[in-house]
Amino acid sequence: MVDVAPVPAPEAVDDVRAETTDHPRARRWWSRHGRPTHQPAAARPRHFPCFDGLRAIAAVLIVVVHTSFASGFTVRSWVGIYTARLEIGVSVFFLISGFLLYRPFAASHFAGGAAPSIGKFWVRRFLRIMPAYWLAFLVTNYGMHIDRKVHPGWHSLLIYLGLLQVYFPSHALTGITQAWSLCTEIAFYLFLPLYAMIVTRRRRSDHQQLIRELVALSGLFATGLGLRFWLLHLHSPLAYVMLEWLPACFDLFALGMLLAVSSSWLAHRRATPRWLWHPVMPWVSWLVALGLLWVVSHLGVSRSPLEHNTPGRGMAMELLYGLFAFFLLVPAVFGPQQRGVIRGVLRWKPVAALGVVSYGVYLWHQAWVDEYLRWTGALFRVPLPELFGVVVGLAVATAAASYVFVERPILGLKDRLGWWSSRPHMASSCTAARSTRATSKAVR
Repeated sequence: MVDVAPVPAPEAVDDVRAETTDHPRARRWWSRHGRPTHQPAAARPRHFPCFDGLRAIAAVLIVVVHTSFASGFTVRSWVGIYTARLEIGVSVFFLISGFLLYRPFAASHFAGGAAPSIGKFWVRRFLRIMPAYWLAFLVTNYGMHIDRKVHPGWHSLLIYLGLLQVYFPSHALTGITQAWSLCTEIAFYLFLPLYAMIVTRRRRSDHQQLIRELVALSGLFATGLGLRFWLLHLHSPLAYVMLEWLPACFDLFALGMLLAVSSSWLAHRRATPRWLWHPVMPWVSWLVALGLLWVVSHLGVSRSPLEHNTPGRGMAMELLYGLFAFFLLVPAVFGPQQRGVIRGVLRWKPVAALGVVSYGVYLWHQAWVDEYLRWTGALFRVPLPELFGVVVGLAVATAAASYVFVERPILGLKDRLGWWSSRPHMASSCTAARSTRATSKAVR
């Protein structure tokens, strides 16, 4: 059995170095009076600069699917077969989580370095998700009174605030309706460190670990699809909401985790396959993604939301949604992240800024859809550009306010907490710095 190093693996982290008063961040974080502290910076997972752009794309896709339906555009226009399928943005979010959250674990598995602290991982995830969600839920439901079907009583309030509504058919479509995906995300956060701990048990070699990782991910993928296939044969309220539970979504998270394993393995072997680093690869990958979106749009699936699909169509949708998100993410995972038009668009400051507040946009946009329709009384009759423009403007404004006044202060606490149990010693930090690629940037 390989001994586990007491520090993070170099493949898992960005450049780690001593911070002194020569660095402005050191003066702000480590010393109130700007005096040298000679403490090393906390190790942070390797940064992938295009992912804020991917979050922005996913958020816009979800806003479009909701505004196009509420405006009536999805039903009355021939383009509706495409806008109805833009719910695919949720799959993109799931793969993003699978990749970014599992990669530090996967890199540590291959190199034998210290894995992220489970307790700190869970606390960090709690701080990232819950405060902003609580604010949005309380304001939209008890201030704006968007959803008149919210169940009263402390029992129901605890269900909503605990993101447990997806486990109660009577509560599943009330409150912030799109928060069902957050319920699934929370379950994934609880599951992931335990899965990582099991899959690396009795590690012997990096090649053996690679095989173990791929076999385990294949099992997750098959479990998700198998359970979904079974649930699609059932016709009950419980079976319907169970399609949104984590086990039925394992396949999507497994695809993101597969990208994490592949990226970590290549970093561990210091390999840069020519075909993955080729300048044409991002274009090919995104063209494949667009082709998959075209295919899933022509499956004959109903344009109306919440429609129960036949097992065949439901399975085809799930596979195509996952593959679309997979190929959308590929250019942001592999290749030189500072080169190319596609990566340039993903890193473009306005797009990246939208990605930074995308969580708030996801939380608030449906409330503004409902509020605008209540103001105008034009359900299914308002022009899509008008509704989309108003909703995006209001959602971005509220998301930005939430980020500045709620999320960013809490994220500061989260960042100080770190991922690993302790900061690496200076010698190990220098080793990590030498092993990290020059193109990597510090995670903010």
